[in-house]
Amino acid sequence: MEMKKKGIILIPLFMAILMIIFIWKNMPASGISEDSSEAATPPKELIICVASDIHYIAPELTDGGAYFTELIENADGKAMQYCEEITDAFVDRMNELKPDVLIISGDLTFNGAKASHEGLAAKLKKIEDTGVRVLVIPGNHDLYSRTAACFEGDGYTLVDNVSAEAFAQIYGDFGYREAKERDSASLSYTYDVSPELRLILVDVNTDSAPGKCTDETLAWVSEQLKDAKAKNMQVIAVSHQNLTAHNPMFTDGFVMGQNERLLKLYQEYGVRYNLSGHMHIQHVAEEEGIKDIATSSLMVSPCQFGVIELKKDSESYHTEELAFEHSQEVEGFFKDTSTRMLKRSIKEPGESACEFFSKVNAAYFSGRRDTIEWDDEAYREITEKSAFVGLYLKSVYDDGFSNDTEFML
Repeated sequence: MEMKKKGIILIPLFMAILMIIFIWKNMPASGISEDSSEAATPPKELIICVASDIHYIAPELTDGGAYFTELIENADGKAMQYCEEITDAFVDRMNELKPDVLIISGDLTFNGAKASHEGLAAKLKKIEDTGVRVLVIPGNHDLYSRTAACFEGDGYTLVDNVSAEAFAQIYGDFGYREAKERDSASLSYTYDVSPELRLILVDVNTDSAPGKCTDETLAWVSEQLKDAKAKNMQVIAVSHQNLTAHNPMFTDGFVMGQNERLLKLYQEYGVRYNLSGHMHIQHVAEEEGIKDIATSSLMVSPCQFGVIELKKDSESYHTEELAFEHSQEVEGFFKDTSTRMLKRSIKEPGESACEFFSKVNAAYFSGRRDTIEWDDEAYREITEKSAFVGLYLKSVYDDGFSNDTEFML
């Protein structure tokens, strides 16, 4: 296939914050009445790990050349130059921790290339071979991708992507062949972790209605929740796109279509909470009593994943950062990306403004808004030069200075 040059537009950070992630990114009741008011049985002690937005790229699909380097340096802070190291460190940590279940909530690949899906599946097999149950769903980067490419030198060549059918085959051992029930209209499925706990993984990345939970899938979800209630099971939901808005600037392209109807079903049937990703931001939002816990991207500093601990009398969530050789370089890369994009977005920002913006961005993406030291002078300087960037900073400020990396459920 003909090599193409400079065909991918490089988007500034602020548009990346709002756009790149979007573009890239019935069993019988067994004698139990459906309208039983008895509380669902608490699950036994379990550890569930959740990671999101791995954006894995197979090593053979990039030579780390000029085009690929420019692409990632002008994107949203994903440290793709360390992709193999980060992914391998994650596999090693899962094999050490040995959770009962590992959930990966979408955007498994960088650009949906078939070779990347196959390469990641081989790595996930190393985890499942230790006895960990691995479950995946696709994200908006993973299916029918028109940007699946191999990067070489100062250009790229388009390569094979995957269909929904191919995705389910490649990841058959990671949920699809083990599912309790599967949705015929999407790659949604249920998985019973135990007789007390059901996971419902909802895919809204169909070719016909990307980003939208369709009527057919909503009807399927309703049946699965009804069945879980009849069996007196607790339910945890999973999606790639967000169930509810986490920030007024992160709505279109981030919150799934028909989310209100899905949220209503979750309320009606007492779903515990929803696990999502997509934004690359570690954040918790709550609407009508249902938490949506967005786990940040594994490829973005501080390269963390979530850990849910279900005990007899408590349930908690916390994040754990990966330890690997180049973690400091990854942290610096995110800071440099923020600074570089600020300089491209406003004219001659001062050093204090650059430092302030990069620190706020790092704290926000990592879920540690409680570490932000707000600088009114730097904020005013940025806002005077760019109302849009100022609105982004204000949205972070208005969100409050909390810690979204550790809390009780």
